[in-house]
Amino acid sequence: RVVNTNKATKYKCRSGSNHCDVSLANRRSCQACRYKKCVASGMKPGLVLSDDQCHKKFGPRKGVKDDRFSKPMSRHSSREEMDADIDDPVTPMQKEVINENDYSVLIDSNKSFQEQNRIGRQLFVSLFSTGSVSSEKMTDEELETFKDIDENLAMLMSGLIERQVRNSRKFLSFHQDKDSKHRVLFMQNGQVNVSDVVYTLVEQTVLVLKQNQDFKSISANDQAELLETNGMVSTIISSLELYSSQTHAMTWSLTEHDFTTLKSLNVTNGSPRASFDLTDVIGRVEAELKDDMVKLFKFFDYFSQIGVPKEALHLLATSVIFSHDCCDVENREKLEKIRRQYLILLFECISNSEGILGACNMGLRLHTAIHHLNRICQLLTQKFVSIQE
Repeated sequence: RVVNTNKATKYKCRSGSNHCDVSLANRRSCQACRYKKCVASGMKPGLVLSDDQCHKKFGPRKGVKDDRFSKPMSRHSSREEMDADIDDPVTPMQKEVINENDYSVLIDSNKSFQEQNRIGRQLFVSLFSTGSVSSEKMTDEELETFKDIDENLAMLMSGLIERQVRNSRKFLSFHQDKDSKHRVLFMQNGQVNVSDVVYTLVEQTVLVLKQNQDFKSISANDQAELLETNGMVSTIISSLELYSSQTHAMTWSLTEHDFTTLKSLNVTNGSPRASFDLTDVIGRVEAELKDDMVKLFKFFDYFSQIGVPKEALHLLATSVIFSHDCCDVENREKLEKIRRQYLILLFECISNSEGILGACNMGLRLHTAIHHLNRICQLLTQKFVSIQE
């Protein structure tokens, strides 16, 4: 009721300490501290159902008229429904509804910026990793190890990775015919050679990671395991900077070799940039891949609604590479420390433009987005990508 009536932000601690003891016996003595404890324990205000949604999901309360089908639901009521959307090429993905005040009760605006930033880092890492504020909280000792990270370092790292990504795109062409590699963008029948395109895109990501000191510091087995699991997801996230939500098209700068080859095939219009949308792709892929391409472009539009700053995309892609939950790795502790380091950098980069609370809310949206993208990439990865040490 508190969430649906928006009263939470109006509550004030009765004692003024914001640390009242909340137990079964005195839970009604301070509504502000009770609500704060609920959120801190993992309650997600954005997922609390409205009265109409409760009627549709559980039926009407006793003595209440059954009007479950009188109004459409305004948002997803479960992770299963959200997963169904991503698996259905026809249904557009809906942006997760999150109230900007959902986690404001955990960040006391009366405290110093340093203290707000410390809490914000804890929340962001937890929300991004698990979708909950009560899981995988960083200890004060862990936070202390990242005390030298600030927004200036975050922007510097973002710029460095961006230059490496652009250089990899200039260096590795989609058309390759050397070192026993023969790859083409288009097959003889005019269709896109999706297999070769995927290999080249992932190879560009690998080239960037070869320059990453953190990635180079882990064992070859762990490198291969992370790439096998996260390589495609990270590659797509890096490519999102090239997507326009206004035109619903991807614009890619061609290498000189690609431009020359496409010009000889009368495919390019003379521009050094190739721009293509879903319609262009659907007409040039095999029938069994059409649904996958629809899901992918649907995800591009969905991700665009989150509003991730452009300068944060490459830090996000790097953070994803070091995700190891579904990996059989040798040094999980080291990987987790590296992953959290990049998540702190990502937090600083996002909070620079969105603020601390905005960054935390975006962390939750990114958790959901990465979940969706993993589902999309799973099939593509199984079809096309195998990583060699």
